[in-house]
Amino acid sequence: MSTNPPTPEPAYQPPAPGASTPPPAAPQYSEPGAYAAAPPAAYGTQPDVKQKGSRTLGLVAFVVALAAIIIGSIVAYMGGSALGSLVEYTGTSGTVDADTLPAEAQAIAASGAVITAVGFAIFGILALWGFIQGIVAAVKNRGRGWGIAAIIIAVIGGGIVAAIWGAGFAAGAGPYLT
Repeated sequence: MSTNPPTPEPAYQPPAPGASTPPPAAPQYSEPGAYAAAPPAAYGTQPDVKQKGSRTLGLVAFVVALAAIIIGSIVAYMGGSALGSLVEYTGTSGTVDADTLPAEAQAIAASGAVITAVGFAIFGILALWGFIQGIVAAVKNRGRGWGIAAIIIAVIGGGIVAAIWGAGFAAGAGPYLT
């Protein structure tokens, strides 16, 4: 096959009167899928295959997401148990009136609320970090399995921390329930 394009045919000229002319030649087509000219060198090379990167990015995401659950659960448990101890002041209505609480109970309520908020904030910040870094690790194939595990842990971790807070509340309220 020639790498040069076919030469153009001369323009059609009507036959002279009385002369016999052969029929016009059929147009020349190349075979299907063939180039009229040689393809550029870039088409003949293999595309770059993504290399697997270090799995450290995904592993760090997993550790951070796991730390979010562990640290957040410990702090939330402490806040829940402090707030659970206020069941002593509920009375028959089952609610706590802040105006009738003694000063030490108000201090317990305030510190329990702050500790609970800090526990969920710690979980939220670390879980968001692990979630985003897990996505980056999974997309860039730098510890994809660890990154996917970090995403899953960060997503379900909120329920785990809330359940641990509830267990702490129940533990704090346990001595005061009949």
